[in-house]
Amino acid sequence: MLEVSNINLAYEDIILSDISFQLSQGDCLGIVGKSGAGKSSLLNIIAGLLNPNSGSICLNDTKLPVPATMLIYGYPQIQLVKQDFSLESYMTVYENMNLNSFHISSKKREKEIYRILKILGLFSLVHRKVEYLSGGEKQRLAIARAIIMQAEVLLLDEPFSNLDEKLKSTLINYIIDLKNKTNISIIIVSHDGTDLLSICDKIVHLKNSKFGKQKKPKEFYYHPRSIQEALLFGHWNVLRLPDKKLCFRPNQFSLTINGDNCIDVDFKHSVFKGFYTENFFSTSYGEIILYGLKELSEVKKIKIEK
Repeated sequence: MLEVSNINLAYEDIILSDISFQLSQGDCLGIVGKSGAGKSSLLNIIAGLLNPNSGSICLNDTKLPVPATMLIYGYPQIQLVKQDFSLESYMTVYENMNLNSFHISSKKREKEIYRILKILGLFSLVHRKVEYLSGGEKQRLAIARAIIMQAEVLLLDEPFSNLDEKLKSTLINYIIDLKNKTNISIIIVSHDGTDLLSICDKIVHLKNSKFGKQKKPKEFYYHPRSIQEALLFGHWNVLRLPDKKLCFRPNQFSLTINGDNCIDVDFKHSVFKGFYTENFFSTSYGEIILYGLKELSEVKKIKIEK
């Protein structure tokens, strides 16, 4: 179990204030927050690469040393994939993987390296030097290097930011599979909460240097504490009726107009998104977006499902 206790960090301004949480073996925690919220600083503290002003990190009931007391910064049991990749630029993809895989027997090492590179779409680049890789390829290689270390805790800092949708989906599925098969604990930080919904057991919002309440993905998506928190996970409709305020996701509606929360809508236009269509409407109480399998130009009234 990873225990983060009362972490504080400040320079001229407060970056992190009294951050505490526990992460059980095999669980995945998502940390969402806007750029500059302190997400990367927190990961660097957990990885033993940055000294907090106060607080402690414990792993399996053992308190880890403060980085300032260590000859070499970093905890071997906790691997961080940084946004700057931390790769050896003049080595090949295979050589970068090999540097992190000496704990694997020589007979199994090459097979394991190739297996992970195939999953992350890098097998065809195995002999290419890192300096000739694209930004997205470098990020995927950095993730592959962390995965092959077989650490107890894996920290991923914005791991999906340079991946296209297909590779993002592949990586998400591998992380889920990795968590299930190895029981590794994972912390993922992102400014886009939608990337965390399918992976994480719990999600927490880092805002104004503090943690909010940890919640399950569905609870976070459908029951955010604020509009700002809601928008981290996609569009959020807000209608201010005379007697109440209705807030809902674009899929939280029906065309069965019986009972409460029924409103008249005026279709404006639609945007085809492939497997769904965004439909833009105006109402007497504000503009809204509704998701559907097709254009909803004939719709005149909806019921908001909460």
